Amino acid sequence: MRKKSTAILITTIASFLFVVVQLNAMRSTPDLRAAEGGVADQRSSAQAAVYWLVRTYQNDDGGYASLSTGANDAPSSIAGTLDAVLAIAAAGYNPAAVFAGQEETPMGYLQANDADLLAFASANGGQAGKTILALTASAMDPRDFQGQDYVAVLNGQLEPSGAYSVGDPFKQALAMLGVAAVGEAVPVEAVNWLISQQAANGAWDDGFGTLDNADATAMAIMALVATGQTTADPALLKAIEFLAAAQQPGGWEYGPGLGAGANSTALVVQALSALGEDWYSDASPWMKDGLTPLEALLAYQSVSGAFQSDFGQGPFDDFYATVQAIPAVSGRPFPLPARYEAVRRGVACLDVLQDDLTGGWPSFANGPIDAAGTSRAIQALVVAGEDPRSPRWTTPGGVDAIDALEALTPTYLDSGRGGRVGIVMQGVAAAGSPLTVTDFAGLNLPLLMSGHLSPTGEYDSTAFGIFAHAEAMLGLLAADQPIAPAAIDVLMGAQEDGDWGDSDSNGIALQVMGHLSRGARIGTLAALHASQSADGGWGFNGVSNPTASSEVVQGLVAVGLNPYGADWSRVREGRLQNAADSVMVQQTENGCWPNAFGPGDDPYSTTDAILLLSGEAGWGFSFTNLPVVVYGQ
Repeated sequence: MRKKSTAILITTIASFLFVVVQLNAMRSTPDLRAAEGGVADQRSSAQAAVYWLVRTYQNDDGGYASLSTGANDAPSSIAGTLDAVLAIAAAGYNPAAVFAGQEETPMGYLQANDADLLAFASANGGQAGKTILALTASAMDPRDFQGQDYVAVLNGQLEPSGAYSVGDPFKQALAMLGVAAVGEAVPVEAVNWLISQQAANGAWDDGFGTLDNADATAMAIMALVATGQTTADPALLKAIEFLAAAQQPGGWEYGPGLGAGANSTALVVQALSALGEDWYSDASPWMKDGLTPLEALLAYQSVSGAFQSDFGQGPFDDFYATVQAIPAVSGRPFPLPARYEAVRRGVACLDVLQDDLTGGWPSFANGPIDAAGTSRAIQALVVAGEDPRSPRWTTPGGVDAIDALEALTPTYLDSGRGGRVGIVMQGVAAAGSPLTVTDFAGLNLPLLMSGHLSPTGEYDSTAFGIFAHAEAMLGLLAADQPIAPAAIDVLMGAQEDGDWGDSDSNGIALQVMGHLSRGARIGTLAALHASQSADGGWGFNGVSNPTASSEVVQGLVAVGLNPYGADWSRVREGRLQNAADSVMVQQTENGCWPNAFGPGDDPYSTTDAILLLSGEAGWGFSFTNLPVVVYGQ
């Protein structure tokens, strides 16, 4: 018995090591630096730093202390926790997800201490801006977090002078970045106040007597860029000149004579990224003594994953240096990408696209109103926190989105097979009680589905791929209905070494596997890594689109992986980019995503983008948090 247990243990460890080797092989190729325009170790650097941060410094209550020697050595604070949240989110991880071995989360700490958070944000505009930056980076709603509107708190801090109840440029920049993070225009008087604080040599001071302060200058640059200023503007030109003059062999220093350090170097790297400068390649104009700013920053990272500080007694792993370095090594300036804000604008697009007569939506741009488009819109509204029966989604004639789906369903199901039934079922299941799939639009949808099951196990034809068959299965799974074992056999039999043929099919197959509590196949993950576009998304012929990217992201989340993290990011021009980034840049000014095949706003792409951006991923794969990954049938 002992020999058998030992053999099982060895086999299990060997399997895990095989998975690790295979996943790393998928991520790394010899020409990665040349192909992606960055350096290959930014992803591993960011991941290692985040893992060190959470393992070493997170307190049992989920919070962080700004000044501490380690976990539970000092009480958590709002300021320290916000710093950690910004760092975790910058690397693509979810501050609301429980890390392996932990029981609480940083976001949970902020929720549990909402009164302290409000008091912190109410103190001045800089602290309100920092709060908003952390919430938007975490895909949270800053207008309604624990019942508080932090955007209103920030806007209420604006004084006639243009200052946000602050006396120094650093906090003013934080306030302005908070305004920009929620897509609002920064008032001209606020911009002018910040520019008025700039010294003749292009620098800003820290407000506490330190002139030529690289930290405040970097923050001011990011704030000005976020307001729409360019390198043609005098203030930014002078700031760039100051940074060039102040650069040291090891990066940048807080003030003259203090010596370069990780903190100041990190903030300047973020500023250079915001400016669109090349701070990462061998051709960088910011090369100093043979080192790029990126290499100078990475030199401060220890083998533990932490970034180090040195105050004259030797380098040591430092919480504050690490939380400031993670956004920089990820190539992400402030404000960080705000998925919730993009979703909010996407929902506004669906509001415009809803048909005033029927209450439904078309599936595609310029197409007819149908049950498929309406079901997809309902699913997107629900994940975005909307009630499809609310007045917002009710026509002047009193028809709400659910009424529309019910009215459109019979005609839609008059043709087609199980794929169409599954699409309707997904919308009904998303809407929830009191709706039921066994009595919707006068139809018993599961019974109707069973009638489409072929003797070979197909709910829908697989002659041209598995997509419709998988849609049928997802409908049943969403409604907690049983799936015929033969249908699972059909799905599994359609792949070759884990590859279902294209990114859409691989993505929807993973969704089914996840809902069935089956693991991701190594071959599927390898195929998705191979087909991932340079911008971090998925699509066709190297061009990403919201639909393919959404199917993949939903699939990766379903099997316990994190599609926003370092493992599924590409390094492009020094910046970690994932599928969410690739989709957000395609969103138009009106909040919609465009039709890829002609004119018009596309409801299909828009609903898929909302589903992608609303994903709530866990930590995904790591050596301490292994998802179920299989490489056999």
